[in-house]
Amino acid sequence: MERTKKTEDGKIKWVKQGGGSFRMASGKIIKPGQTFFAHPNDIPEGFRDTIVPLDKLPPEIPETSDTIDVVKTEYKVQQRGESNLWYDVVDGEGKVINEKALKRTAALELIKALE
Repeated sequence: MERTKKTEDGKIKWVKQGGGSFRMASGKIIKPGQTFFAHPNDIPEGFRDTIVPLDKLPPEIPETSDTIDVVKTEYKVQQRGESNLWYDVVDGEGKVINEKALKRTAALELIKALE
C-alpha cells in the first residue's frame, strides 16, 4: 500500500494518464504519467477521464443559500395586433409565453395551467 500525502490547503495527488500533455490554468504543463498535487477545482470535469485522483476526493458541498427567492409571476391575456380572435399570454416582464396565437379561451386555460 502506497502512502499518499494530502496538503494542508486541500490539494490532493493526481496522475496524468493517456497521451498528450495538459496545461493547467496556472501555466504548469503536466506530461503523461506525471503525478502532481492540485486542488480538485483546478482540474476541469472534462479532463477527469485522463487526470485521475490518487487520493480520495473531498465530498462536494452543495451550494445553499440562506434565502430562497420565490418569484410569483403574473400572467395576462393580451390581444395580438388588431385581431379580436387571436391572443397571447404575457408574463410580468412583457415576454410572450405561447409560440402560436391562441383563442381567448385557450389563452385563459394556459394561464390556469401555468399557475
